[in-house]
Amino acid sequence: MKSYNLSIDEILEKLNTNVGGLTDDEANLRMNKYGQNILISERKKSNVSKFFLQFKDLMIIILILSAIVSFVLSYINKESYIDSIIIIAIVIINGVIGFIQEMKADSAIESLKKLQVHNVKVKRSNVIKIINANDIVVGDIILLEAGDTVPADARIIWQASLKVDESSLTGESNPIEKGVEKLDVDVSLADRNNMIFSGTSVVYGKCTAVVTSTGMNTELGIIAKSINNNLEETTPLQKKIDSISKFLSLVIFIIIVIMFLVGLIEGMEIKQVIMLSISLAVAAIPEGLPAVITITLSLGVSVLAKKKAIVRKISSVETLGCTEIICSDKTGTITQNKMKIMEVYCDDKLFKSEDKIDNELFINMLALNNDVSENDGFYIGDPTEVAIYEYCIEQGLDIQEVRNTYKRIDEVPFDSIRKMMSTINQKDDNIQMITKGSFDSIIDKCTHIIVDGKLKKITNDKKRELKNIEVEESNKAYRVLAYAYRNLDLIFKQEKDIEKDLIFIGMVGMIDPPRDNVRESIEMCKKAHIKPIMITGDSLNTASAIAKEIGILENDNEAIIGSELDKYTEKEMKEIVKKYSVYARVSPMNKLDIVNAWKANNKVVSMTGDGVNDAPALKTANIGVGMGITGTEVSKEVSDIILADDSFTTIVDAVREGRRIFDNIRNVLVYLITGNIAEVLVVFIGMLCGVEIFLPIQLLYINLITDSVPAISLAFEKEANDVMDRDVRKKENSFFTPFIISKITVSSILKTCAILLVYFISFRLYDIKAATSMAFLCLTLTEMIFAFSCKNIKKSVINKNIFKNHFLNNSMLILLLIQFLLFFTPIKVIFDITDLTILQVGLCIIFTLFIFIVDEFLKKTLRSKFRD
Repeated sequence: MKSYNLSIDEILEKLNTNVGGLTDDEANLRMNKYGQNILISERKKSNVSKFFLQFKDLMIIILILSAIVSFVLSYINKESYIDSIIIIAIVIINGVIGFIQEMKADSAIESLKKLQVHNVKVKRSNVIKIINANDIVVGDIILLEAGDTVPADARIIWQASLKVDESSLTGESNPIEKGVEKLDVDVSLADRNNMIFSGTSVVYGKCTAVVTSTGMNTELGIIAKSINNNLEETTPLQKKIDSISKFLSLVIFIIIVIMFLVGLIEGMEIKQVIMLSISLAVAAIPEGLPAVITITLSLGVSVLAKKKAIVRKISSVETLGCTEIICSDKTGTITQNKMKIMEVYCDDKLFKSEDKIDNELFINMLALNNDVSENDGFYIGDPTEVAIYEYCIEQGLDIQEVRNTYKRIDEVPFDSIRKMMSTINQKDDNIQMITKGSFDSIIDKCTHIIVDGKLKKITNDKKRELKNIEVEESNKAYRVLAYAYRNLDLIFKQEKDIEKDLIFIGMVGMIDPPRDNVRESIEMCKKAHIKPIMITGDSLNTASAIAKEIGILENDNEAIIGSELDKYTEKEMKEIVKKYSVYARVSPMNKLDIVNAWKANNKVVSMTGDGVNDAPALKTANIGVGMGITGTEVSKEVSDIILADDSFTTIVDAVREGRRIFDNIRNVLVYLITGNIAEVLVVFIGMLCGVEIFLPIQLLYINLITDSVPAISLAFEKEANDVMDRDVRKKENSFFTPFIISKITVSSILKTCAILLVYFISFRLYDIKAATSMAFLCLTLTEMIFAFSCKNIKKSVINKNIFKNHFLNNSMLILLLIQFLLFFTPIKVIFDITDLTILQVGLCIIFTLFIFIVDEFLKKTLRSKFRD
């Protein structure tokens, strides 16, 4: 039912109620039939199921099976259980980390519930009562005044100077003037000025209204439903890690089957084949990978926090790097969320805000017809009036002195029909009425004009000239207020209409101006192949003017209003969104449709917002960005990232950081996977030769310590110089590009060759104990030096910047100390290591350095031959 299209009598009849209100019996019947005025949240998974879901990954399942088999064999042979214990410990630690992340419960619906007030005045059987807002039903008559929060959607049946703050629901930055007249056409939510909506607040005046919707049927409830119904979507990084897990698991399974068959053909004992298979599984699986990625992302979270971007969902850090569309709210993100006077017209001249105006009468009137007050350095009042108040101060006016001199003795409040308000001020016997309002309403009441201190009769030509100035100001998207005055006598209260025969004195044009540096950030987006889009509840003129100023909008054909979008189907929207960069007067569902349309085009979408109306789109977007200063609790709770400074520039900084983090994660993955493949090849070739080169505990040590410590340090690499000049990385692109595959393959083969050469040379020169110990040392050294190579997987690191990453340098010193303890203290017994001579250690170092240099020189060839 479109309540705004019905007259007061029609809506009361439709809802079977009257101005005296429902009876208590009727209210109870409706309560039992339709339920309470509350928001219902979705059913959530239990904590137990959330915990066990952490272990569904194929690599984790393989590790668990390996631990069980190892435990059984250790029990049968009465051997140490250390291998099984370490593997299970790794599995549990990874599960706990994932569980903690998921336990950051989404409490968006709870925040929505907080917007619903607890008590409200209603009229039942013509008697005013105060009841719990949860007990309101459709047809109830509610009474509201300034300061009240609206408890349900309602049609206004009486109002006095009513203004409602709907910014959290519609995105409209200014309080909305309300009326009672029915609307004959369909209009967007922001233009339904005879309606009030649940969760909004009355900032001025009072009203009586009939409730038309409660609970989940309100506009707030519709938003709650869209949040409830929205499924969590895996991030591009999670998809890539899942694909890597499946790939590695398949490879492990195939190699284990081959190894098992080869072992049986060669007549090896079942127990020996099983233990070799476990070694292979341990070698192939990068056990430290989940922890390393979590730590890498956490470091990114810390960096972003310093840049005023607070990350709530850790996996979203990397997703920022492949953002292709940034849908941004205007008010407070692109603009300052603070009205500012830009131009002033008086004395037949147009002045800039910074110009000094020599018209004391006009400046005094700006201050006197103004209700702003100061409290501990803060200005309290309507944003428009605050802008005028600040302008007066900038002009050097002592506002308090002027107000004390010209005391306000009466006023004529604003209403939506007159579109103006007047204050009556007195100094001694001099009584003056100062009137402000829309230009058209003021000019119609004016008979004279003040120019350079002289009173002149206002002609029709002069009115047209003034109208042209007002139109020019409006075309700049300025909000224009006109000022006039009239001198009164002591018996002015006997006049029925005192707002007449006015003297026109001037106009002010104001706007919510763009933030500093936002234009540069928009240019950076375009340079980085990211499309910036403005979505706002403000008017099309205002939105277009700001968008042109900052570079989002190039021509007016790229701007559209929300009501036009309602005409298109979901399929049509997919094509429509490609044409527009500015969306004005949008509804919450329009925002959601825009985000879904871009996602249907397979784009990674970032959405910013601060209001309840933004919540569905924020949650649906790949990256939801909430506002820390102006944002409602609802918008913050559904966001992945919260901007502590509400600035668009911070979003661009976060995208840059996301790209850096992806580069570093990719370097880490290449580093870890290369090491694991080399280990698999060595174990497999060793089995074919009838020898066990590595023990499971040695491989666990490599994967958890020697690999993980440098991998974490690689997360501190600074971004490449061209990080914001590249094409956007597509989310569907495989991690394993031809270049990455070639890089992993070549580096794995080089490592394998070095380890096998060391092993077989040592085996021939010394004995099997020395050979396995030297092979283990060679593996640890190649992993350590290869970390430096992975600082940049495309360009050689043999230059002056090789030691620029101090975290990596320090991690190497720590690992060298651990290696010394491992090879030259009693700890070596646990790892089955024998004593090595300086010559044997030197041989391992020579082979390690040789393959490092070869690997570096091959980077250029691989980069030119294989596409990335």
